[in-house]
Amino acid sequence: MGITIANKPELDINGTRWVEIAPGAKILVGSTASPLYKSNYALIQRHLASIDMQTRVGTKDFSIADAAPVVFEQEDEMLVDLVSTHLIKAWEGIDEVDNPGVPAPYSPALCKALIRQMPNVYFLAIKTGSDIARRIEEKAQVTAEKQ
Repeated sequence: MGITIANKPELDINGTRWVEIAPGAKILVGSTASPLYKSNYALIQRHLASIDMQTRVGTKDFSIADAAPVVFEQEDEMLVDLVSTHLIKAWEGIDEVDNPGVPAPYSPALCKALIRQMPNVYFLAIKTGSDIARRIEEKAQVTAEKQ
């Protein structure tokens, strides 16, 4: 009698999906379950929590007049950088202003410029990345139930 060891199916936490952002233009979005995305998001949250603690935000001791000057990046800039670096992976059909018809190579810096011009790209990337992560979780639950 022979035996086999069943390999657990790999869950693609780094899965991606192409999403159209305008006619002829699309972005490749990764999962919010990606370890790099999650760890960098956690760093941003810890940074913001630290600022809240320094200024006593959310306590009866908070006073904007008494708050020491704290230098920090804008939350929205940090989140746009996170999405541009770790969630949006590539694009197609996007040209630079100076060279119409010539495809712009993807870079996080150019992606941030795109998001500034079209803020809905940010929200679409978050929604798509979350959907990919949710589907990964659903697959994991189905797989767990089968065993």
